[in-house]
Amino acid sequence: MPYGKLHVLPLSLFILIPVTFLITYTISVHWDHVVPGFPYISETGTLSPESCVFAQFLNIAALLLACCVYIRHRQVSQWQSERGKNLVSKRIVVVAAWCGALACFGLDILANFQEARVVAAHMIGAMTCFTAGTIYFCLQTYISHKMVPAVNSKIVVYVRASLSILTLILTVMTIVPGYISMLQFQGNDYKKWLPTDGGWGWHVASAISEWVLAIVYCAFLLTFVPEFRLINFEDPVVTLIYLDKGPDLTQNDKISHKLDTQES
Repeated sequence: MPYGKLHVLPLSLFILIPVTFLITYTISVHWDHVVPGFPYISETGTLSPESCVFAQFLNIAALLLACCVYIRHRQVSQWQSERGKNLVSKRIVVVAAWCGALACFGLDILANFQEARVVAAHMIGAMTCFTAGTIYFCLQTYISHKMVPAVNSKIVVYVRASLSILTLILTVMTIVPGYISMLQFQGNDYKKWLPTDGGWGWHVASAISEWVLAIVYCAFLLTFVPEFRLINFEDPVVTLIYLDKGPDLTQNDKISHKLDTQES
């Protein structure tokens, strides 16, 4: 039986990720774990109880994102084998899928290794997610350009190209000011960064860029909704190999069994 409505997956991510960040931000401000204003997203999910919500919801998001990457890979592979052999190299299709998988893995790492406790693992997860995700978006934009008009329109290509450029700009605007602000920070707790602690302007610029970057990521995933509406998945074929061979059927039994199956 074919399964449709796969567009629910990217649509769910578009809703789940922002809602997760808003919930953890609200809880962290309520418990006075961060200063209201412009904390980094990771800082709103560092301490308990908000860290539990942050980890659980982002684990679900990483799973849904992996499903989206897999479905998109199967879609592109099917198109490449049927119509796009001379348009897109199979190597690019595979590299794009691996970048998507790395982005999912990075998201899972940063969700489960909180910044305040295992900062090295958290930063590796964040850099993996953002870097691999940005490359994935750029490659998908290129592939989408080649898939016009069979799978998507030129408008989709323009939207994805604009969002890909934004991810590149915002990634730089998150990393560079953030590094400068940490060099100038003179306070005691970076989760409660005050204007008097030094590097305040750079910190605000970096934090705002990170929040906007997360929104742009979700917006890019939303662009897959129209294409996922056109995909149907069928039940996988399952073949069992039994340890016990069972009683051998005679030829008459096999014929009778075959007729019974056809009649049912």
